[in-house]
Amino acid sequence: MSSHSRRLSFTAPIFISFAGIILCFVIIATLVTIIQRNDIIRDYHSINRNFTHNLAVNYTESILHENDYILGRATTFLARNDELNRLVNIDPEQGLQSMMQLLSMMPTVSSLSIADTQGHYLRAPQAIERPNAPVFDASTRPWFVHQGDVGIFSRYTQPYTDFFTQQQTVTLAKPVISTDGKLKGTLAFHFDLTAMSHTLRQMRSPVQGEFFIVNRQGQALLHPDSGKLFQTVVSEQLLNGMTAGEGEVFDKPSRTWYYYYSFTNPDWFVIYKVSGHTLSMLAQHESIIISWGFALAGLIIITFGLYLRHASRGILMNIINAIKTGDTQRAPGLEVMLHKAIETNKARERAYVRQATVDSLTGCKNRWAFDTDIAKLMNERQSFALALVDIDNFKSINDTWGHLSGDIVLRSVAREGIAILQAHGLSLYRYGGEEFAVIFTAEHVAEAAALLELWRLNVANRSWREEGLHVTFSAGLGEWHMETLDHLVSSVDEALYRAKRQGKNRIERTSTS
Repeated sequence: MSSHSRRLSFTAPIFISFAGIILCFVIIATLVTIIQRNDIIRDYHSINRNFTHNLAVNYTESILHENDYILGRATTFLARNDELNRLVNIDPEQGLQSMMQLLSMMPTVSSLSIADTQGHYLRAPQAIERPNAPVFDASTRPWFVHQGDVGIFSRYTQPYTDFFTQQQTVTLAKPVISTDGKLKGTLAFHFDLTAMSHTLRQMRSPVQGEFFIVNRQGQALLHPDSGKLFQTVVSEQLLNGMTAGEGEVFDKPSRTWYYYYSFTNPDWFVIYKVSGHTLSMLAQHESIIISWGFALAGLIIITFGLYLRHASRGILMNIINAIKTGDTQRAPGLEVMLHKAIETNKARERAYVRQATVDSLTGCKNRWAFDTDIAKLMNERQSFALALVDIDNFKSINDTWGHLSGDIVLRSVAREGIAILQAHGLSLYRYGGEEFAVIFTAEHVAEAAALLELWRLNVANRSWREEGLHVTFSAGLGEWHMETLDHLVSSVDEALYRAKRQGKNRIERTSTS
């Protein structure tokens, strides 16, 4: 009788099954926690790299580019005729006024200097030399360009002591060269690094850390704490391990991460310094939450296991009773739950497809979607027309108004096109950079030129917030005649560049259209 009881017992199998489940759960939970912790640290690395990139591109590079642009325009003006000599030697009072007007345009520059090739100079604001002080010789200053050092590009000096203020500074200088190649002198912008560092104090980093800008020797040139300017905050050995680009390096002795972005002119680095202990604590905090979640899930599994052990006895008794009495109940169906799961999964799939096919900046379809759609039309032998659209002078827009304004131009031009094309059931694709593409299916081939022309006019007539900004585009349009995709794109691209050569802001057809 006892042998039959052991065979019919279900307590031991349930206990062994749940013991195995709990053991596997603990192993999986441990592995998931470790993997999750590593993923968290990798995510923080990505966040910190993005912060460093934005600090370099959106703040530092914009300031340097603005000053370099103004310097280039000023030297071009001084190179005309005898303008530099007139300002420095003939009419210094008028020269001082002109320089002060130029200085008022640059809040990050503390003073300006102009010097001719003999070392005669003019400084704004004017500095009065102290009695019995050494005589100022412009030709001995780091920013002065000698005949042997002359070049067409601007250059940044290493930190040095200003003769008049006796303060450490950095200077951006550019030779003044006439159109016939003669060196006329030097124009120099002396930076107010304390003022330039002020904006850094307003920034908030994603995690606790220190960010600053250093030269190749590791001296802080911009720092939220102005008291640390010109101090060595990064060792040269660590800087030597940083490539020309961006990335991160780990300093083992101090257990510190250095995220960096390097410039070529000047040879500076944007550095974001984060303690490895800080990242570990952040990962540990999030891992603890996950661990508690697994612990709670394990407790729930055990509780339901005990409940199942108890409830299974009652279920078996009900089965025995049903066998005896013939009283059974129909189990509820799962159709409703299955239908709900299918709908939820399909909605998630559509969301993933949209993310994979839509350009995040402009809202257009991306290059992958373009290749897929045009390949489908060609495989099905359906006639269509292809248009390639390129924004005119886009590099100049970026250089003049900055990359943020360039992104606004891209989005605005795309929205104008989307508004027109979507009304006809057509899609706009971002083909690459500032170039867009439109596929006109068979029923829209005849009106393709008219739709493109409407889009072109809307863009050309659009008003922009930036003063002096005027945006146009050129386009090439051609029909498919069963040739290869490369041949079609090449012919449409040639039509596009023919439009560029003929004055831009126009649409040209291919020779076979």
